Amino acid sequence: MHCSDTFGSGKAYDSMNESVQKTALLALEINFDSSRDFGFSTIFINDGSFSDTRLTEEELHDVITQSKALGVREIIFSGKEVLSYISLKELISFARNLDLETALLKDDYLCLATSGKNDPPFCVRHRFSCIITSYGYVLPCPGLEIPLGNVRSQKLADIIKDSEILSDLKDPINKIKGPCRYCENIGICCGCRGRAYLVTGDYLASDLMCIKNKSVEHDTVSLPLPVDGIIPQKPPMCIIDTLDTLAERSASCSALIKKDMPFIEDDGSVDNVAYLEMIAQSIAALNGFRNMNESGASPEGYLLGAKNLVILGRATEGDRLSIMVFKYARYGGFGIVKGIVSKNNQVLARGEIKVWHKIDESD
Repeated sequence: MHCSDTFGSGKAYDSMNESVQKTALLALEINFDSSRDFGFSTIFINDGSFSDTRLTEEELHDVITQSKALGVREIIFSGKEVLSYISLKELISFARNLDLETALLKDDYLCLATSGKNDPPFCVRHRFSCIITSYGYVLPCPGLEIPLGNVRSQKLADIIKDSEILSDLKDPINKIKGPCRYCENIGICCGCRGRAYLVTGDYLASDLMCIKNKSVEHDTVSLPLPVDGIIPQKPPMCIIDTLDTLAERSASCSALIKKDMPFIEDDGSVDNVAYLEMIAQSIAALNGFRNMNESGASPEGYLLGAKNLVILGRATEGDRLSIMVFKYARYGGFGIVKGIVSKNNQVLARGEIKVWHKIDESD
């Protein structure tokens, strides 16, 4: 089962052009598979304000009602466990009473890094649909297991409106990287975003499993990636090493503490201000990679201020640090960023910074 079999260009959505609007949806998939580990970004999405349990029937009713207000015409109930969901008939009845079409999809999607079917997938579902897991997490599609938010802490409309990932995927002509962007099928096919993400770690990369892209596989940038060229800082001020993972307005990066780095004390320990600089450089890496262009220029940016810095430990020469960042508020080029610096899963520092990055006026 491929996404395009249900959501692709062969499905008749009369108002598909309207879905380009930031909060517009035409179809919603509710998935009833078991809970999954979505990685570091859930640390910022679930800050302890809600329990990681299945949505109640009342909460699912609310999700369906919210989706109806966004223009949804069809609710698809999916997953291996969908038929065993005790209130499935009631959910279907509730949706139909709202004049929504319903469908059941109990087969697995075929979204593998290696696949026997490598024809162009002709999938454009990201422009008009998304998934909500039975635990409340909103995903772009089955292959892109990157949570955009959780309906227990945000309205569905706000999650969609604020999502940089969905904004990118709804603008493939300007955002998709590499040969997929210039393919003659770009109007009806974005490549499989799930396959691209599984192979490269980048949801905007070209789909290298498509038969059309086999000859350009060696030219594609994949994560982890050295930050040289994607952040404005140059040695010796560049103190992070690699961009490791992307998520919704968030990223994880790595830094190896070296003796000749700035902010190193005489005893080899790291000055507290270095943690703020690591957070700033990590969000710059996220912005730079997301907006990578053919010139390779990194975006200009500035650290404007910091607050709520909490120091829980010290790093020293030779330590390998992990930096996780999340841009939770933004206005134009300005953003408020939460950051966590850790070593071997032990948090050393956490805090917030205010940054400015030069952005494309058309973004």
